[in-house]
Amino acid sequence: MKKAAVISAMVLAAALSFQGTWAREPVAGEAAPVSEAAYTYDNKVSGLTMVIPGNRVENEKSSPAVYQTFLPDEGISLSILSRAYGQPYSEGKMKEQAREAQKFLQENIKKSGEKPVSMKSVETKAGRALRAETKGQGEGGRFSVIRYLFLRQEGTAMISFTMKEEDVKRNRPLVENMVNSLSFYTPMQKVSVKGTAYTYDIPSSMQVDYDPPVAPDHVLVAGNHLLMTGVAALPISENREFSFLPSSLASLSDKEKADIESHFRAKLASESSGKYVKNVTFLFDSFHGLPGLKLDFDDQGDHNTSYIFVKDGKYISFDYIYNVKEKTYADQVIAQSAASISL
Repeated sequence: MKKAAVISAMVLAAALSFQGTWAREPVAGEAAPVSEAAYTYDNKVSGLTMVIPGNRVENEKSSPAVYQTFLPDEGISLSILSRAYGQPYSEGKMKEQAREAQKFLQENIKKSGEKPVSMKSVETKAGRALRAETKGQGEGGRFSVIRYLFLRQEGTAMISFTMKEEDVKRNRPLVENMVNSLSFYTPMQKVSVKGTAYTYDIPSSMQVDYDPPVAPDHVLVAGNHLLMTGVAALPISENREFSFLPSSLASLSDKEKADIESHFRAKLASESSGKYVKNVTFLFDSFHGLPGLKLDFDDQGDHNTSYIFVKDGKYISFDYIYNVKEKTYADQVIAQSAASISL
């Protein structure tokens, strides 16, 4: 992917460096100051939250792509630039993205006229970031900028703090606290399972097919570049392959659990790729208030996770599949999705 497309939202950073704008009062047309103990900025489009001081003056022109506010008590102009990709990038692609991002940031700092102070990779509670510190001269005097650039598989975010040069030492603990309050999540969409009352959340980047030719036993299949999911809801009386299942997965004896495991192992072995299936694990537990079974296995470089339930005479399975190389992305998305299952 070309550099301009890699972090196109970040191009705004140069134009929004706040040179000479720190410590100014709000002008006509801007939002009035907002006072409260603390404020949690939550961007549901790009999937990030950050806690900032409640006393702030927000720019009324802020948008999901660019959030701007002034913190009068600290004399900090804060900018949060963020963007969600249409599709998540693979782990391998992210290495290239990181190299391009550092080059991009260096070039734009040079064009801004600011003088570089430091640039290094740092670990935060939200993950690794590229932190750049610069100094400059504006209409109001000398200023400093601390930028944090986060690259994720699902998007980018740049957090910029601009303040008077002499305020950096005093404000640094607050800046670090704000950055450490940052958290990322996957923007989700709620989908209904056709012909049922079931719903669950899946990434907004997924396309949904309610008549999937590749999995006709599923009511829906959805996917993005890194993860696929699907739901099966089959009447047990009409599908003999599931006749071994009891009317409920609650309060099962060890023998009943062993019998279910044996049938599922035999079913996996009988399928076309059965000889490649390995690392099969079973977990009988309560999932989101319903007794169920979590089934995991590997198959030729892919990992499969299914949350299986029995309700109203139906075998219900919420399935997820991904390449093992994308485990970090998939695990957190599946946890978020599985927690939303409603039957």
